[in-house]
Amino acid sequence: MTNQLQSAVEDGPSKADVRERRSRLLSFMTAYYLQVTTAVVIVGLSVFVPDFGNRANLQNIATQASFAGLVACGMTLLITAGLFDLSVAGIIAVVGVVTAKVLPGTTIGMALLLAIVVGIFLGLTNGVVVTKLRIPPFISTFGMLNIYLAVAFIATGGQVIPIDSYYFQQLGTATVAGAPLVFIAFSVVAAASYCLLYRTYFGRRLRAIGSSEQAARMAGIPVDRVKILAFGLTGLFTAIAAIGLSALLSSSGGTMAKDMELNAIAITVVGGTALRGGRGTLLGTFTAAIFITVIANALNLLDVSSYVQNIVTGFILIAALIVGSVRK
Repeated sequence: MTNQLQSAVEDGPSKADVRERRSRLLSFMTAYYLQVTTAVVIVGLSVFVPDFGNRANLQNIATQASFAGLVACGMTLLITAGLFDLSVAGIIAVVGVVTAKVLPGTTIGMALLLAIVVGIFLGLTNGVVVTKLRIPPFISTFGMLNIYLAVAFIATGGQVIPIDSYYFQQLGTATVAGAPLVFIAFSVVAAASYCLLYRTYFGRRLRAIGSSEQAARMAGIPVDRVKILAFGLTGLFTAIAAIGLSALLSSSGGTMAKDMELNAIAITVVGGTALRGGRGTLLGTFTAAIFITVIANALNLLDVSSYVQNIVTGFILIAALIVGSVRK
């Protein structure tokens, strides 16, 4: 018996053990490839790109990732249910303009409350248009985008409205234990969205609708109500992004969130959420927001032209779709 144990120790792990370890490693890399890639890229850029690893730059990355990331959390819920919302840039513009206009005559708390209410209302409006008028979400929300942007431009006369409140500006620039306040808000929203999607009946219904809306209806799921609520949550998250962006810019206007809808969809897709619906990943969305911002920041530090940056972003998006297809 002693000789057998000694022989086993000398021979090392068996082939079965090696295969099992490789299988576990492969499963881990398949599940968390984006997180591992992001960590490796950040470490590599910190070593080879001057000023990338500076505390101020890392805080800037966290701040910039938060705005599109907040919107992408809502977009993840929608796409999981087989929906889209192309009006988020318009919602940000309207919420930002409303906030800037009411701030001089009211308290910051009331302005924030009004901003949240307006964001939720606009999101619910999108949901009602999609579900009750039976207009495809891609077309209906694109139409609502133009309406919201027009409202913002009319309200401002095409001008940018400055925000002079110091304490409101702190919402976009303040840090807590070194972390930007808007990044903390993004993290909380991402965690709450994860719980909604995977720990509640609402999330289960979203995934069921995205997998097969007809089957969901036959199962007794109130499809229209769930869709409207998902749009309302997207409006809420978008309003939070609008507050942070207005505070950071110290102003609001119709063009303050140009192309935000495309950025949010790109983050959602890169994060691993299936465009066909039925499957979403909030951890992937959270990581993708950071990953894409890290790449853009590094390219800026390296003084790469915006055209080349667009090419890189396009390749990242296509690569994400290919990886998602291979994983499936």
